Amino acid sequence: MDQYKIGRFIAENRKQKNMTQEMLGEKLGVTNKTVSRWETGKYMPDLDTIPVLCDELDISVNELLCGEHLKDDYNKQADDNIIDVFKVNKKIRKQKQVSDILTGIGTGIILGVVFAPDTVKKTVCVVIGLTFLCVGWFMRIKVERSVIGR
Repeated sequence: MDQYKIGRFIAENRKQKNMTQEMLGEKLGVTNKTVSRWETGKYMPDLDTIPVLCDELDISVNELLCGEHLKDDYNKQADDNIIDVFKVNKKIRKQKQVSDILTGIGTGIILGVVFAPDTVKKTVCVVIGLTFLCVGWFMRIKVERSVIGR
């Protein structure tokens, strides 16, 4: 799935319908900034919005995911789209796992030294633990934002 191609396709079909981003956004219950983010390829519409978006633009979901109007190779494109969705899902799961591991390591380090006597070693361990926690949280937020599209 090429988000930039899909975004250009959304913009092209919106313009063919003589709609502004604001008009399309109102029909879908989102802001014009959200429509702009889709059209620039920064985000994808969420799953609940995709069918309504496709109805408004008179395109199929498969055409949206391909970023182009389909003719004869419809079944092959459908198969490719399904495979792409699985790949994206696998990537997101892996990123969440790494985030959880980093957060767990950070928590473990901090809990491991919480009752230790105050020393430079304890301070260093707490800083390292907090670093792992922050990196894990940052990764998780980044993944969730990419999934939600906000």
